[in-house]
Amino acid sequence: MRRFIKVDLPPEPVINDKCVRKRLKQSLCDSCLRSCPVGAITFGHLNVEIDNELCFQCGNCLFTCPVDAIENITPHERTYQDNLLVVSHDEPLASVEELLVWHRQFQIRGMKIIEPLVDKWLSVLAKLNLQLKTLQEPIWQLVITEPMDVDSGRRFMLFRQKLDEKPLNKNHVKTGLNARKQLYPEDSWFQIKLDKENCILCSACAKVCDENAIELENNVFTLDEKRCTGCMNCQVVCFPKSIMVDEQVAKNSEPMRYHYYDAHCEKCRLAFLAWEPESKLCPICTQHKKQGWL
Repeated sequence: MRRFIKVDLPPEPVINDKCVRKRLKQSLCDSCLRSCPVGAITFGHLNVEIDNELCFQCGNCLFTCPVDAIENITPHERTYQDNLLVVSHDEPLASVEELLVWHRQFQIRGMKIIEPLVDKWLSVLAKLNLQLKTLQEPIWQLVITEPMDVDSGRRFMLFRQKLDEKPLNKNHVKTGLNARKQLYPEDSWFQIKLDKENCILCSACAKVCDENAIELENNVFTLDEKRCTGCMNCQVVCFPKSIMVDEQVAKNSEPMRYHYYDAHCEKCRLAFLAWEPESKLCPICTQHKKQGWL
């Protein structure tokens, strides 16, 4: 009688509780969804799910998630030789975010691609070089090779040629925006815009920022875009809508600092923070005055 063999299937990909979508019901973060080529990720109320039937483990989402919340997906193992990535067969297309990590982690400076696959990679290579130019990094070169003919009568010669060739290396790179930040410590990937006219210095944005990209200390409001991972939590909790986060690559990003002052409201007698030293009304009393209540 034939016996059945038990096969343990790999665990299904999941998004853990670090996900900002599971922590803030109004979260705007959609980086994993935008990077997924097959639409395997869906958003619900305080929940994010990955459809295991659709997901083919390309790993693109791993390089864009701001909080490393994705589990049970391994980045694709790629082949390289010297300073070139080698694409000799049809494999998952790398994202620009992944190639940026290859650029610094393994000092890759180009791609060697067999001719039938060149068109598939041209778009991502062009986008990569645009970002590398902004970062003042060497752009990647493209080396096109002819596919090797398979002839059963020449198998021994091909085997001999394989032995003589320099062996290829295989590896995968670090994932997550924090890993990219460590490799590019002087650069930023997001722009934080502050509207001082509407900002009431409530500090909610600083309290919700996991990366300490926003700080209010010693009468200085600091925005450090090098720390930002684009989760947009600050934008969600800012009820005056005075802070915005946009994708923007910048070289040698420097923190922006704005000075504010300690003040006391002449109406409610409460302490508050103000942009001008002569401010006499707190934001609540100011709003009441506009509405004719004072």
